Amino acid sequence: MKSMQSENTENSDSMSSGAMHGAGGSGNSGNSAGATAQGARGMPVAGMMSQPAAGAAQDNTPDAQTLTAQAGPRKPSSGPVVAWGPNRLDVFTLGTNRGMYHKWWNGASWNPSVTGYEFMGGVGTSVPQAISTQVNRLDLFVTGTDSALYHKNFNGSAWVPSLTGYTNLGGICIGDPRAISWGPNRLDVFVIGTDRALYHKWRSGTTWGPSLTGYENMGGIIMEQPEVVSWGPNRLDVFVIGTDRALYHKWWDGSNWGPSLTGYEKLGGVCTSAPRAVAWGNNRLDVFVTGTDGALYHKWWNGNQWLPAGNNLERLGGVCIGNPEAVSWGPNRIDVFVVGTDSALYHKWWDGSNWGPSVLGFEAMGGILSSQPRVVSWAPNRLDVFATGSDSALYHKWWDGSSWGPSLTGYEFMGGIIQNFGQTPVGAADAASGGLDSSGQPAQLSDDMNS
Repeated sequence: MKSMQSENTENSDSMSSGAMHGAGGSGNSGNSAGATAQGARGMPVAGMMSQPAAGAAQDNTPDAQTLTAQAGPRKPSSGPVVAWGPNRLDVFTLGTNRGMYHKWWNGASWNPSVTGYEFMGGVGTSVPQAISTQVNRLDLFVTGTDSALYHKNFNGSAWVPSLTGYTNLGGICIGDPRAISWGPNRLDVFVIGTDRALYHKWRSGTTWGPSLTGYENMGGIIMEQPEVVSWGPNRLDVFVIGTDRALYHKWWDGSNWGPSLTGYEKLGGVCTSAPRAVAWGNNRLDVFVTGTDGALYHKWWNGNQWLPAGNNLERLGGVCIGNPEAVSWGPNRIDVFVVGTDSALYHKWWDGSNWGPSVLGFEAMGGILSSQPRVVSWAPNRLDVFATGSDSALYHKWWDGSSWGPSLTGYEFMGGIIQNFGQTPVGAADAASGGLDSSGQPAQLSDDMNS
């Protein structure tokens, strides 16, 4: 990363071109697809929501053997917020100097303080992407000013190569990287190259494949950040948007890429957002996108087939700005968060039987967001939501199993002037325009994050 302290200064050539093409196999058809801290402030307070249905779940960071036997949610893909164990949160942001900043919840308090941040060096150009391969382990990725991918890791006692240093992993990357871990000491990272093809690298133990700065070309012409999820050891499912704005899928089954190394399975739709996917159990996938009407759409794999069938997706209503966010805290449980046209946060959930508050409805959660929401779960019936406000500071709210804290429409102020925490909602500059009410209809809301 130019001006980033790095242990390795190698740079790879621009990623070679590749075209997305179909390939048959595995019973699926291939298709073409063309921080500076500020003082604390209070947030608005409103009534609580009713408690969603509870359910059993497993820790998000099991070892590979435990993961095989679990019926609960699988490891989520990377993001600027990560939970490596119960009651633990780590948040990574870029400040006004584009340097990396870090704060963490240790189970009792925010460190270095509620509104303070630890400086971690570098000059980043992408949203930081953090992932945990096991308890008390973190891997952090970001692109630098030379568009190469950079990496550092926390080994349980120290940051490697150093607190402010980074290892150059090569490439010329477009947009944000995406990382996933399907087992201890295993990492898979996906990026988009200058030809907009998908590229892949992986780490088993301490060795990077295909090399420290090399990448595997996976074809395609990709229009949005890739999404990747793992529902079990040695299993990956990757989702992308093609040039026709349809949703496409490829998978690693433990031996081969399906439908082929460079081929993709077409899942349909005309998507205006990046996909977001969750896996709440073995051989189960749920994918969310927004459509050309701004509504939220859903497609799922039930273990035998994609539903709805063909190129269809289930319509879940709303008028959404930017990318959706989805998370699972237990078997047959999904929580989805979106930003409405008033830049407020909205929420819907699947409780195992029904969508709440309704198929087309959303729960209004207040605020004026200048980024997409970021959500993690570190325990059953626990959610932590982060976003930046209209003042570019970081804000936080949480579900503790019975109520939203600090309130349904309130937020905890966490300071900073954040430069890159996710896609900025298009409607953020015009919060007076209509959003979604609890029935999915336009509404006027004005819970400003600067209140």
